[in-house]
Amino acid sequence: MDILTPAGQKTLEDELNAICIWHKHHPGFVYCHTPKDRECPVDGVLTKNQSIKGVIETKCRYDMTLSKFFEERDGLWLVTFEKIINARHIALSLGVPLIGFLYLVQDKILLCKKITDAYGKFVINMEIQNTFTQTTVNGGTIKRSNAYLDMKDCKQYK
Repeated sequence: MDILTPAGQKTLEDELNAICIWHKHHPGFVYCHTPKDRECPVDGVLTKNQSIKGVIETKCRYDMTLSKFFEERDGLWLVTFEKIINARHIALSLGVPLIGFLYLVQDKILLCKKITDAYGKFVINMEIQNTFTQTTVNGGTIKRSNAYLDMKDCKQYK
């Protein structure tokens, strides 16, 4: 399991840092984790007043600063398209939006943007391409359909 490796543990630590930033700006919300010891189609759910408010897809990027993300990557966040589709299905089943959390570790900045609304409609611009990417946090290469999510007008939290 990838989470049990040193790289996986670092990812978990960074995810917790991202969640702390979210809570600092949104103290009424609770981030509920999905199990980390097995594959899960989503990373967590947001609740408020004992009600589910959103499904969360979280990614941490170690080699990316905010300026590099917007200048070199044009503010496009690469996420496996299958992951987005599976997360969308869960959010739709719960009647809540799918929200993306992109944590830029070097700058300690959390970028947030709604990916779908509560009815499953995509509310973010994205492009789908078949590209080679890293298989997991532990390396490897795989060709798959990837979504490039437009984060240009995302919310930024420090």
